[in-house]
Amino acid sequence: PNITDRPMSALLAPDFLGVQSLILYYARKQLFHHVSVSATQALQKRANDPALLFWRAYATLKEGHVADALRELDGLRTRNGVQLPTLICLKQAHKAAKFPDREAIDQIEKDIKKEEGGKTEGSFFVAAQVCMLLGEHKKAREYLGRTVEIQANYPQAKSLGGWIELTCGSEVKAKKAIDMFKDAQAANPADIDAFLGHAMYMETVKKDLRGAVDVLTSCVVKFSWFTPTESEKARLLLASGEWEPANESANRALQLDPNSIEALSLSILVLLAKDSKYSAASSRLGELVDLIKEAEPHNPQLCHDQSALFSRLCARHGPILTQCRQLISKATQLAPSNSGFMTELGYQLTLARDYGGALTSYTEACRLDEANMTACYGKITCQILRGDPSDLEEAD
Repeated sequence: PNITDRPMSALLAPDFLGVQSLILYYARKQLFHHVSVSATQALQKRANDPALLFWRAYATLKEGHVADALRELDGLRTRNGVQLPTLICLKQAHKAAKFPDREAIDQIEKDIKKEEGGKTEGSFFVAAQVCMLLGEHKKAREYLGRTVEIQANYPQAKSLGGWIELTCGSEVKAKKAIDMFKDAQAANPADIDAFLGHAMYMETVKKDLRGAVDVLTSCVVKFSWFTPTESEKARLLLASGEWEPANESANRALQLDPNSIEALSLSILVLLAKDSKYSAASSRLGELVDLIKEAEPHNPQLCHDQSALFSRLCARHGPILTQCRQLISKATQLAPSNSGFMTELGYQLTLARDYGGALTSYTEACRLDEANMTACYGKITCQILRGDPSDLEEAD
């Protein structure tokens, strides 16, 4: 069955704020097809909702379908509550096009300025979310400020403020996030983003993994429908070195959501790093490769990250290296101009002792980015290993 038809949290969310939290969680994790599926599922209950249509268009853009995204976003330009975020994403889409339309970009920039003078709090709020996800934290702060100017107690404004400060890259500002998350929890005990932010603060700022696990444990009890919490808890338990509880938590997460990429990945990590069960890990990795193909079919970064992780933990186990190469090859197909992905393919071919193939990959990586020294060194290494140092001067 198609992943869209399978039970997922979006259909179990008790209200629209819950759906928004789920979508934002997947967007922060850069699981863009999950964003699309969640929005599509929620549209079954809230047909034609502009915010849900926007998030689906956002996911389309982030998955690299620029023409489709432009069409979807153009249809949302005049929809109340999403005008500003739609314009922000339209600008991104035009810039990502093969031949950017400078005239269209100039007009969108004028429309953004005009929209910034508006009074629609919902539009400013979604724009703040989008700017945070795009790494434009100063603009996110500005738009959130406009939101609360128009409506002082806007739902989830406090928790979004916490997330903006937590992810802005400033240690000083990140320390202020905890007060925002605690205020958000007090103002609305059903605000999942506030609990997730509190846990992330404990993990990244306080470095208190046990404290973060405790927050997530309360989340699991309080928001049983929000299935990603269990896999987040498993990740933190693993980071704490609590292997057995981490494995149990990952398996619980998979029972709640068989499509949990993170939970399946963590269970493979335990099999490799703790148990050295390579055949069992290979079997599960095969499931993960299939799941990524179906659940995140246009996500080269995810393919790269999972492939890089397991290729370094498998002690050159042949079948696992082959599965890892499947994933990194998929990444290079989805993003053929990414020098880093091509470099990783070269490294994994070196692990498999295919020095000719590795040399080809490293050479292509150098062509894509002449400043990529890792690829340059990899190229030299392959020539030495092949006993073919004749081109070393040229490689250098």
